Amino acid sequence: MGMITIVGAGPVGLQAALNLKRNGLDVSVIEEHREVGKPVQCAGLISKTGCRELGLNIEESVVNEIKGARIFSPNGTELTIRKKETTAFVVDRYKFDQVFYKKAVRENIPVSLNSKLIDIRKNSLFLETNGHGELQKSDLVVGADGVTSIVRHVVAPEVPQENFMHAFQVRAKGIFNPDLVEVYLDENAGGFFAWIIPENNSIARIGIANKMQENPAENLKKFIEKKGLVLDVLDRAGAMIPVGKPMQNLTFGRIMLVGDAGFHTKATTGGGIIMGLHAANACSETIVDFVKNKKSLSEYNKRLAKINRELAMHWKIRAFLNNTEKSRIDDFFYHAKKAGIEDFLQDHGDMDNPSRFMGKMLRNPRLWGLLPALLKMV
Repeated sequence: MGMITIVGAGPVGLQAALNLKRNGLDVSVIEEHREVGKPVQCAGLISKTGCRELGLNIEESVVNEIKGARIFSPNGTELTIRKKETTAFVVDRYKFDQVFYKKAVRENIPVSLNSKLIDIRKNSLFLETNGHGELQKSDLVVGADGVTSIVRHVVAPEVPQENFMHAFQVRAKGIFNPDLVEVYLDENAGGFFAWIIPENNSIARIGIANKMQENPAENLKKFIEKKGLVLDVLDRAGAMIPVGKPMQNLTFGRIMLVGDAGFHTKATTGGGIIMGLHAANACSETIVDFVKNKKSLSEYNKRLAKINRELAMHWKIRAFLNNTEKSRIDDFFYHAKKAGIEDFLQDHGDMDNPSRFMGKMLRNPRLWGLLPALLKMV
């Protein structure tokens, strides 16, 4: 096997590259931006459980530790899930990405910055590097180039617009509860949701995501005004979020997709760091097996079964919220609160893996009144 090229130097692409390098394979990375980790286009909330399962050491990038969440239905009915211990970390995404980049540099993995993929033809990659055309040969390509993936565009059918959301976020000074994330299933969110993710008691990330045909910046302005938030905005960022069903085939000859490029994102929240890193491990393991043991690259799809099961559950929950009238969502929140859902989620909730608690919900007599809605999600 000759050179393996990873397109995209985010955490997912670099994780795959590190795994391949450590298994003795020749790997290089190309990144369209001038600096790894910029521009920042992510809310930066990741689960403590996911970090532990992946063995991530993220101390230098953590800016806050979260102990729970306040979730509001469209009419303002509140569910509060608060745990005694940390459940999630708010990270500085630039520093988080740089951790992976520094590891790649230490491992002598070539990372070409300001190098954009234009096209792939057989084993030839056509690039624009520092404003000049370039041709690079590669025996295998991994597309880890994000939501607008060029690699996916080359090999996969066009993805319908309804599988994406448009998000806009500000980082701002104000007054916040540093322990709890706030989530709003608000009418201004245009089919998705709004969030407040605190960095501390005086700075938070406030954002909203909506359907592609709507204006998230305008919707966020309305949301902030409606909530009466007094903010001093420090910076702004916009992004697309993939929220479609998990893709069942991510191997196309000797081209593979991973991370946001392969829809390894939770349709409930748009979060993709933990799922993407798990998928990067599955992708790299498949490539190592392909090179060393002559296994098929299609084994990648089988290795993704567990991840896809959780992503499918997130998608079903999202479909339920999108296809249910707001008054019925309000009603669900009201009855869920009365049934003790807050205490249940405090004990059993998992922000990445809903299958770990959905079954337990169905077996809890106090929650049986929620069965009609729950069965739509499983």
